[in-house]
Amino acid sequence: MRRGRRLGEGFVIAIALALTLALALALWWNRRPREESVPPVHAVELEALRNLELIDINAADAEKLEELPGIGPALAAAIVTYREEHGPFESVEALDEVRGIGPAKLEAVRPYIRLK
Repeated sequence: MRRGRRLGEGFVIAIALALTLALALALWWNRRPREESVPPVHAVELEALRNLELIDINAADAEKLEELPGIGPALAAAIVTYREEHGPFESVEALDEVRGIGPAKLEAVRPYIRLK
C-alpha cells in the first residue's frame, strides 16, 4: 500500500514553467516605464532645500529662530540666551548644549541652519 503519490514529470514541468512565467512577469512589471508626473519625495525635498534660506544660528534673533521646525518661542529664547552667555556656536553640533535641544531636535533643524 502506497502512502503518497509521486508527482508526475509533466506536473513538475508545468509548475516550473508557471514559476518562470511569474518571475518574468514580475521583472517586466518593475522595468516598465512609469509616469513621472509627480517627482519622488526626495527630489521635492532637495529642491525645497535649494530654495531655502538657511538660518545662521550665530546671527539670528529669536523671531528668526522660530522659523525652524520644532523651535517655538521658549526654545528660540533659550538658544539666544545660551549664545549670549557662551559666545557663538562653533559647530552645529554645539546647539545640542542648549537645554531643550536633544539629538532628535538637532537632526530635525540641521538641514535649515548654518554657521557664518
